[in-house]
Amino acid sequence: MRLVHLADLHLGFRQYQRLTPSGINQREADVAATVQRAMAQIIAVKPELIVVGGDVFHTVRPSNPAILHAYRAFSALREALPDTPIVMVAGNHDAPRTSETGCILRLFREIGVYVADAKAELFTFPSRSLAVLAVPDVPGLDCPPLTPPDGFAHTVLLMHGSIPGVLPTHAAPINPSVLEIPLNALHAGAWSYVALGHYHVYREVATRAYYSGSIDYTSSNPWGELWEERDQRVPGKGFIEQNLATGAHRFHPVAPS
Repeated sequence: MRLVHLADLHLGFRQYQRLTPSGINQREADVAATVQRAMAQIIAVKPELIVVGGDVFHTVRPSNPAILHAYRAFSALREALPDTPIVMVAGNHDAPRTSETGCILRLFREIGVYVADAKAELFTFPSRSLAVLAVPDVPGLDCPPLTPPDGFAHTVLLMHGSIPGVLPTHAAPINPSVLEIPLNALHAGAWSYVALGHYHVYREVATRAYYSGSIDYTSSNPWGELWEERDQRVPGKGFIEQNLATGAHRFHPVAPS
């Protein structure tokens, strides 16, 4: 059972003033192109499960081009890998601050993506003996105990949030998450895999517990991310491939635009 773990796509991210010939912010176009390349690489990997750790969009109300890019990207995954479940959680950039405002990620339910956008949800796939507990990063969340359910060969915890002591001091105040969870509360050793989103640099935080990092340089401090990647010998941005049965782990770099 092989999964792919990606997070922090931040479609719709804009930075600097340069525009494409069609009038789109150049960095927004860059990020969309990088996500498209990432999806092509994921399709080539042919995983049995895809988990998305939040911040699919950069804002709660993304632009029409950002929505279109996201819809095309996930539709391509569904078409190429029709038997592969896709499970997605809302990140702090996706989640509305008020309960009466709907989350844009619900759009993806229309193409068969499993979305946890307002509360923690347990998605089960009995034919694969697989369970995924999906915990979004939303205000007022009633977070359940982060322990795997019984009766499944493969259990995955998918969540977006910060773990105290993981984010460097220069990054933590810039992009605070709503959900903060102590490392020991993850019970990482009890899960087949823990997939995390929010921190933009690939990092292992405990046994079989990882931040996949972002897909492109979409924070307000890309220079800090570049320094961290060089310091930790991380080969840039990308996604994770994990074999839940054998524990085999691989980080797949995705070339930035």
